[in-house]
Amino acid sequence: MLPTTQKPKPKHRRRLIALIVGGLLVTSFPFLVVGGLLAKTNWDEWQHCRGYTQFNFSQWNDPTLSAAPTYVRLCMVDDLVDKYILMGRSQADVIELLGSPEPETSFSDYDMVYVLGPERSFISIDYEWLVIKLDAAGHVNEAKIVTD
Repeated sequence: MLPTTQKPKPKHRRRLIALIVGGLLVTSFPFLVVGGLLAKTNWDEWQHCRGYTQFNFSQWNDPTLSAAPTYVRLCMVDDLVDKYILMGRSQADVIELLGSPEPETSFSDYDMVYVLGPERSFISIDYEWLVIKLDAAGHVNEAKIVTD
């Protein structure tokens, strides 16, 4: 006669199931936390940019919208740069459109600098800036977004 396999006792079966479930929970917990943080970050960014993604002169120059917690300049700058709204404009036209540039000396290679807000990344430790270079005639020939 062949030996029969013994079924685990109910107490041992429950313990085995609890160990398997507990191990899965402990293993997946870090992934759930990181995923939740990433989802919250993207949700927060979507919330504060809603309605402010196209360049708008009055909203760009509104000090209450340009500062915390909204930072609409961060939301609008991609539209501003991507559509080449600045390219070829004179320095006076840029100042009329964007306001006075920052008295920022960290970007000495550029003629005009505008603060946008905290870096758009998972861990935001730097600030983003719109930097503009002028040609010899005083017209914009480069506009890009940089971090400090």
